[in-house]
Amino acid sequence: MKRLLIVAALLLALTGGLWAQTVDYSVFQSSFQDFADGVATTLPITASIGLNWSPAYIGQFPHFGVGVSLGGMFLPYESMQPIVSALNVESSIPQELKTYGLPFPTIAVGARLGGFIFPFDLGFKFGMIPEQAKGLFSENVTADYFLIGGDVRFPLLKGHGLLPTLSVGGGYTFLRGNIGIVDISSGETIDISPVMIAAGYGGGHTLTITDPDLVFSWDTHTIEAKAQASWNLLLFTPHLGIGAAYGISNAGGGLFSTLAYGGPNDLDTVKSVFASAGYPIPTAQGIEIVSAANGWSFWVYGGTAINIFFLKLDLSAMYNFIGGGWGASANVRVQL
Repeated sequence: MKRLLIVAALLLALTGGLWAQTVDYSVFQSSFQDFADGVATTLPITASIGLNWSPAYIGQFPHFGVGVSLGGMFLPYESMQPIVSALNVESSIPQELKTYGLPFPTIAVGARLGGFIFPFDLGFKFGMIPEQAKGLFSENVTADYFLIGGDVRFPLLKGHGLLPTLSVGGGYTFLRGNIGIVDISSGETIDISPVMIAAGYGGGHTLTITDPDLVFSWDTHTIEAKAQASWNLLLFTPHLGIGAAYGISNAGGGLFSTLAYGGPNDLDTVKSVFASAGYPIPTAQGIEIVSAANGWSFWVYGGTAINIFFLKLDLSAMYNFIGGGWGASANVRVQL
């Protein structure tokens, strides 16, 4: 939740200087495209969080476990910089975000069950922001998040002493999220005339947006594979692993509001003008710029579990070789 609030702080910083100047619409559009490109290598590894348990294999049935995970990846600041530069708000961005990047959080409940007959274990995870928790945000900040997925792991080597347990596995996750600021123009209207002018139209052909919300959004369908080693050392279970995932994703954002059209134009006319200028076509709800953000993630991860009888605390960190993003997760679980 704290990381979501950091994201909100970034958006507030961005919107602080957004409407004090005229922003070229094509730059606004390309900045969201750059955001989508930057997210492409971060979303697959973010979706992998939620079943990062230290034991490489929990054993066959009746072994099982249930826990709660909190974690996230940090998108390098360079992916957000085009938006920051386009809006000329570099000085408003907190230094921590420039240093560590934009956080993409993950919250999930996870469970594992030992397999029947053959040696394997199954994992399932589910995450969302409850309606009650949304009240923790500022009244002008909106956020939503949904995750569901699962995996299966097969042991290759049963550990004993300093000999590690080894396993390989794969899984699927769907992740969707968004965060935004309500009424970023403080009641003022926004006229987007450069689009109409660029398309060869003169006065009276403007698009007016009143009290818009600025929203960043993302979603991904991710297929992942990983290999993990762990050592059972009584109070601790250290682990090391490597993972690879491909995400079929979309990312971007936009301005959402009730639109009005100046001059003698109807919706069809404005749509035609936007299309001829090569811009995303607006709807009655606003303008959304969403781009494909498909991409690979390859990462290494490691950490340890702290074992207190049936209660386990997993701590793990990860590093994405593509894009240089890093992340961390913590999981509290009961395991038998």
